[in-house]
Amino acid sequence: MKPRVHFFGGQKNGWALDEDLARARQAVTGRIIECSFVRSTIIHSAWWPPLLQVGSRALRDKTVVCFADNPPAFYLTRPGFEQAAARVDLWIARSQEAVRQFSELGLPVAFAPYTVDSKTFHPLDTEIRRKIRADLGLSEGDFVVGNFHRDSLERDLSLPKAQKGPDLFVDLVENARRNIPSLKVLLAGPRRHWLRGELARRGIPFLFVGEVTEGDDFSLNVLPREKLNALYAALDCVVISSRWEGGPYASLEALFAGRPVISTRVGMSADLLQGFLYSTPDEGAGLLTQIAANGGDVTLLRKAALDSHSSEALGESLISAYRSFVMKPVSALHSIKAMSALGLSRMHQIFKKPFDQHKGVAGIMKDVRQNKTGKLPLIEASIAIARAEIAVRKP
Repeated sequence: MKPRVHFFGGQKNGWALDEDLARARQAVTGRIIECSFVRSTIIHSAWWPPLLQVGSRALRDKTVVCFADNPPAFYLTRPGFEQAAARVDLWIARSQEAVRQFSELGLPVAFAPYTVDSKTFHPLDTEIRRKIRADLGLSEGDFVVGNFHRDSLERDLSLPKAQKGPDLFVDLVENARRNIPSLKVLLAGPRRHWLRGELARRGIPFLFVGEVTEGDDFSLNVLPREKLNALYAALDCVVISSRWEGGPYASLEALFAGRPVISTRVGMSADLLQGFLYSTPDEGAGLLTQIAANGGDVTLLRKAALDSHSSEALGESLISAYRSFVMKPVSALHSIKAMSALGLSRMHQIFKKPFDQHKGVAGIMKDVRQNKTGKLPLIEASIAIARAEIAVRKP
């Protein structure tokens, strides 16, 4: 019997969570029956907050599988995670870091890799790269670094997004320019406001591919993935400076595109980029200096990533996760009950029966709020995340 799965919880804006569900659907095509919420036995959510929105009644008799879009250390700083922890039957971690952290919490976890389309993200030959760079106004001698993710907070574009570490990025490239005078920064994507302003303030030359506006530019500057592949080709090195990540997709996209990439030791990057990882801006600047002098050959890393993070590997992992649960037909009565509960939950909050709390997770979240370190490495990582988010809000 094929698993009956309903994919749930996307944002419908074409960004990472929607990409997660799209890649999952593609990976298991023909091996599951994708059906409606009420007719499914498995609800596969892109992340956990939407589960809390539908309430426990609508999820009664459902198996809940949930992608971990961030590491558990981040979730411990978010109200409601203690409820999601009590209801999710299986967490799908996207990195070994996340697997370890879920295990520390005593929560059921399986690993399934991120993947991107190798037909979209792929190496371009030297002449095409030269033309792309020339069209951007870059010279042959420029050493071009950058990334294409959001660095500014949605609610206040004048503030940096602590997760992505744009402050660390600026420190890194400023340090690297002492040894690489030809260094320039190439940025693309929405919500790059803070980084553009800080690069200009420090006199670091940069180029932004997109429409410059003072307000939120999300609807203007989300680029097609084929365009992103061309921009990766223009880079001499992709620089990821995140403090925490579920992915990031950039580490995989860069490798698939055949470009050198350095990253902090976070999420999927830590699994993929051995030899190209750093812990401080000084270490990152040192890696950039080496790449500028000797090049950065990622051929072997790319080959390994194409295998370990393929659509086939994702599909095998998901099917194994789905089949770990007993599959049974959905009765007409269960369908009617689920439809009624789902409809009522959408009408008003009062119809949503809240979830119980996972007592162990709730206790650990309390320790995080009270800065009680020493019990688990996970708690220290969570406290560091909370402090980083507070720090960027200070004037």
